[in-house]
Formats: sequence, C-alpha cells, structure tokens
Amino acid sequence: MGNASTLAGFLLLLGAVSATPSHAQPASVDGAYARLSPGNAKVARALFEAQVTNTAPASVKPTSAAGGTAAAAPRSLTLDQIAAMKQNGQSWGHVFQTLKAQGLVQDKSLGQVVGRYQHQQQTAGRGVVTTAASGVEPAASAKANDSDGAKSK
Repeated sequence: MGNASTLAGFLLLLGAVSATPSHAQPASVDGAYARLSPGNAKVARALFEAQVTNTAPASVKPTSAAGGTAAAAPRSLTLDQIAAMKQNGQSWGHVFQTLKAQGLVQDKSLGQVVGRYQHQQQTAGRGVVTTAASGVEPAASAKANDSDGAKSK
C-alpha cells in the first residue's frame, strides 16, 4: 500500500509539473505597460480609457430581483493589468472579449475602441472640439454670434 500511495503522489507531482510549462509563466503585472511596444501601448491605453466606470456610490449595495444582494460591479483594470494580459500571450481581441464579458467595455468591437481613442487623440492634439449637433467648434460658433451681434448694432 505504501508503494501505491508513493507512486500516486509522484504521478500527481509529475502531472502538476508538466501541466505548467516553464515558458508559460505569467508576466509580472508591475510595469507591464512600460514594457509594451508603442503600438501595443496604444491599444492598451484605448482599452483602459474605454472601460465603463461604476457611478454607484460604494456604500450602496445593489439587490437582485430575488431579494438577495447582487454581485458588485466589476472594478476597472489598470493599464498594467491590461498589458499583463497581452504579455501572457492573449491576443488583443481576446483581451477585449474578456473585458466585455466582465461588463467593463460596452463597445461592439476592438476596432471601435481603438478608432474612438485615435479620434480623441487627434482632436485633442489640434485643440478642436466639435459638438455632435452642429459639428461646429463651440468657441467658433460663439465668435460668429458675437460678430453678428456687433454688426447689427
């Protein structure tokens, strides 16, 4: 009986060692974002900024329809946590799907996330802010109104 349990223990140990290959060690979360290439850093930043923030106060606990306490809203991931997912071998598409499944992003695709991020970066770089209703920069619209008012006086 002693040999059988020793053999079983050895096989369990061997299975545990072979199930975790040395090349699949998880990347450290600390500083993971700083180790990304510029392109990957842009995708990570886009996913980070696309996360939905929880607007409910921390002291309020949501309740389910059955009267029990519902699960708390997911916490947003840090840039380093998102980058570590990529560095652990996940594709950006899989990282996006994970965030979406957790309710952290509402976009339909990773392309939408990155496209919106690029648009925000381009408009922020030019200092141009447009409104959805008019498509005109608010400051330019105000100047046009002032000049019209000045001419009519």
